[in-house]
Amino acid sequence: MRTCEELKQQLIQIRGNNYVVTSEINVDGLIADMLKFIGHTDAELRDELIYSTINTLTENMTFSTAQVKHILTTCLGDEHLFFNIGDKDTDSVFTRAFSSLPISVALWLNQNKTPFLTADELNHIKDTVLRYIKQEKDYRGYVDGKGWAHAIAHIADALGHLAEASKTADGEGEFSLGRDCLLEILDAVKNMICIDYVYTAEEDERLVVPVMDVIYREILANEELIQWIDGFNMADTAWRHSSYPGSYNRHINCKHFMRSLYFKLLSDGDYDVICKHMLEFLVESDD
Repeated sequence: MRTCEELKQQLIQIRGNNYVVTSEINVDGLIADMLKFIGHTDAELRDELIYSTINTLTENMTFSTAQVKHILTTCLGDEHLFFNIGDKDTDSVFTRAFSSLPISVALWLNQNKTPFLTADELNHIKDTVLRYIKQEKDYRGYVDGKGWAHAIAHIADALGHLAEASKTADGEGEFSLGRDCLLEILDAVKNMICIDYVYTAEEDERLVVPVMDVIYREILANEELIQWIDGFNMADTAWRHSSYPGSYNRHINCKHFMRSLYFKLLSDGDYDVICKHMLEFLVESDD
């Protein structure tokens, strides 16, 4: 087992070699070391080296599907995505936040290159991600001296890949999250927006992505999407009758998110009915 400094130097060498892994490197050992230090407080090691290496070696298929599945299973576990879950303002957030990124790249690989996950496995990932979202309480974006945490933005990426997933390895036809599951994803986004902490690192824009991925599926009717939008109203207007700052912070998050979603819908296609409703929502929120 390498020390973090030894791992860092090896990853720098791999990056300098354009992510070509030479035969003398024990890939399984490399994976074990990267998973061990995935939440290290050294931002260069955590973000620029471990994350970038896992991402690149997964996408270019240097890792076997068995190795990707091992990374995925580990990252979904208690010592990674759920490591000290519920903590606030501690370094454990880096382990959780950076464990969600390999989940996203594994889902991307399954969808875009080689399906290796069964429908049951994809549903398990969905259930685990939604359970994690309910329990994550550290909403920080950038942490001075330690770099990006961004747990909410990272898990939003995983939600988006789940919403668009349509391929499986078990030969039982195309995988598709049904209406109820897509509504679960939308509710998870809403719950991440309607919190007492004001996001400051463009989380609103990252959270728009899984919503758009749900909309692109063309399963939910406009009326269902409008009903979901209306579900923000209670959180958005409660600040007028409640103590500062909790409800007011939720009000700010709702407005920022709705603006981001509105302009994305406006620029992305024929969503006039939804955009009109959202514009009314935004005007009313300022009255």
